[in-house]
Amino acid sequence: MRAALVLAALVFLATLLVRLPASVLLSYLPAQIVCEDVSGTVWHGSCGQVSSDGMKVAGVSWRLHPLALLALELSADLSSIDPNAGGSASVVLTRSADESITDLHATLPLAAGSPLLPADTTATLVLSLPSVRLHHDRLTSVEGSIEVQHVRVSNPASELGSYELQLQPSPSGATTEGQLHDLEGPLQVSAQLRLQPSGEYEINGTVTPRANANEDLNRILQYLGPADAQGRRPFSLAGTL
Repeated sequence: MRAALVLAALVFLATLLVRLPASVLLSYLPAQIVCEDVSGTVWHGSCGQVSSDGMKVAGVSWRLHPLALLALELSADLSSIDPNAGGSASVVLTRSADESITDLHATLPLAAGSPLLPADTTATLVLSLPSVRLHHDRLTSVEGSIEVQHVRVSNPASELGSYELQLQPSPSGATTEGQLHDLEGPLQVSAQLRLQPSGEYEINGTVTPRANANEDLNRILQYLGPADAQGRRPFSLAGTL
């Protein structure tokens, strides 16, 4: 009799866990992430819209992998069916504050005022990243390509073209290196990126105006200093992610 009661209790608890509503997860989200119109269960649910830092993505869904919990890890597959901001990825979070993102593919429109762009600038971000690793929310390594397409500045009105950053795989704890170049547009860009595990980065390269660059753009480039015999001007950027 006692064994039957224990079994019944276990079945009840298992059923309860499987049917936990997805809304239970909302209290665990970071304050800057808002999930609206939540549906489904904790294990397989969706948000009608997710917004964060001015960006909004519709039709976001997730599927948790229960067996990962046995290793005290949280593993999930994420996807979005938003026609303007679709994407997918697999995410693993560990108790040591390590985060691993694999097979990340996403397209995100970046509106003016986005924290990823200067003011009065719009673009489309296209990510194709086989591997991204973070520790305590700080980027430590990344592999793949990042495209910033159709960059446009509204004041003065200028089309700046599209650019690609190719990131090379590196051992854990090593410096990540990448190559930045233009895909099309009024600027020819060639630069190298060095990203330290600490999150510090440095970009060094040259930029050259093409024949279709307008007067405003040529005037801005003069602030970089004098050009060499091939019309190239050096530039350097540094900071911390």
